[in-house]
Amino acid sequence: MSLFEGRKIKVEIYGESHAEKIGVKVSGFPSFEFDPEALAKFTDRRKPSGDVFSTKRKEADVPVFTGITHNMIGGAFSAEIYNTDKKSSDYNELYGKPRPSHADYAWYLKDGALDFSGGGRFSGRMTAPLCVAGGIALQYLEKINIKIAAYVSSIGSVCGRSYKDGEISAAEAEALRAGEFPSLDKKKEMLEEIRRAAADCDSVGGRAECIVSGLKGGVGDNLFGGLEGKIASLIYAVPAVKGVEFGYGFSLSSMRGSEANDGLYAKDGKVGFLSNRSGGINGGISNGGNITVSIAFRPTPSIYQEQQTVDLVKKETVKIKIKGRHDSCIVPRALPCVESAVALALLDEII
Repeated sequence: MSLFEGRKIKVEIYGESHAEKIGVKVSGFPSFEFDPEALAKFTDRRKPSGDVFSTKRKEADVPVFTGITHNMIGGAFSAEIYNTDKKSSDYNELYGKPRPSHADYAWYLKDGALDFSGGGRFSGRMTAPLCVAGGIALQYLEKINIKIAAYVSSIGSVCGRSYKDGEISAAEAEALRAGEFPSLDKKKEMLEEIRRAAADCDSVGGRAECIVSGLKGGVGDNLFGGLEGKIASLIYAVPAVKGVEFGYGFSLSSMRGSEANDGLYAKDGKVGFLSNRSGGINGGISNGGNITVSIAFRPTPSIYQEQQTVDLVKKETVKIKIKGRHDSCIVPRALPCVESAVALALLDEII
């Protein structure tokens, strides 16, 4: 069980990758009517696509709700998703042998686990219920004109265009969501980068960017109440995330203040910014500009090359070759997970 307990919202995700089912329990949501078809379309983006970057595991991922009548959210609800295509036999030879850079060894240190089938509660599979809760939160935010859209900005060494300094329209955001591999450009080159890694029995990482538009200024607070910290903490719930930055992030460290600062101007009685290098947040509080977040994803640890690990039962160094079904690149399927995390963070702040 993993728990997010915000100011108003509580989200509890439970289950394991190869258990009978996984699920989510939610409380504190505002009352409104959600669209099940739109939610299904959203969660489908997290499913394997059959493309080169995606696992061959096929799950329907149809949530079974309780606490919801006539599609009306009334504060608290829950949803269960059944695991129907698990193959635990793929992990028989890995008993007691932690896969490099997975959570297996840390899991063993914490709980004494030796059966690492499917990654258990640490699996990316656990983002399916996250997307149910996040997808509903996203619908509420859209009703009040707050838009959230994530896209692939780089795969391996291939870097695409960024929206960091620009505006994103509702139509552009919808177009990104509709695509199986949402990116602003260089899609062909990015897919080729993944194909090369897959051909080498390897995997590749990348970056995603998420843009929030329509959020008013004044949301968040200083220090522990900062909006950046809250958003980042939920994004880090997505497995394989290894870095989160806002605006120009780490690039600001090599700039002078004259380059990094966002100048202000007044027009028609309103205040605007000449640039958005701060990513729409100052002092932990939204400034009314677009919030821009960049997320770094490590390569999928499950690769088909021989790797070195230890046999925790025999206490000896061994070689393993991982079998089963794994993503060559997790970034495209992680986009709705990022949007879900951001939506839950923002919803908890504004209700």
